[in-house]
Amino acid sequence: MVDEIDLKIIERLAVNARATYSEIASEVGLSDVAVMKRIRRLEQEGVIRKYTVIVDPAKLGFSKVSLTGINVAPDKLFDVVEELKKRDYVKQLLVTSGDHSLIALVFARSSEEMIRIHDEISRIDGVLKVYPAIVSDIVKDEARI
Repeated sequence: MVDEIDLKIIERLAVNARATYSEIASEVGLSDVAVMKRIRRLEQEGVIRKYTVIVDPAKLGFSKVSLTGINVAPDKLFDVVEELKKRDYVKQLLVTSGDHSLIALVFARSSEEMIRIHDEISRIDGVLKVYPAIVSDIVKDEARI
């Protein structure tokens, strides 16, 4: 079970995953060994799944980002998911119960490339329709609890 101290540790790691055990310990009022044990437990229990970096797509040459809704024939959903997981341009893929079967976060280097990608997605067997939403500005970008 996750308690308030665990939540504080997780929040601190979400801000800076490179924070030391000692830094976190001083913020939550525990020893660094106690913090280390808690973090290991959270990792083992799958609460903390991985540590990562957040990049600016534009600075990596990806000038276009799209949140793309994809409607899929129900009997082809898992086939389409497996196909999209292979595509390097799909950075995140979500199965949803909303307006679309899937939502894909797609990175492209140009408008022309984004058009080609959406066309390619639309040609995957089982895809019924593609609904691109090109991101014009990111006003908040936090993946924290």
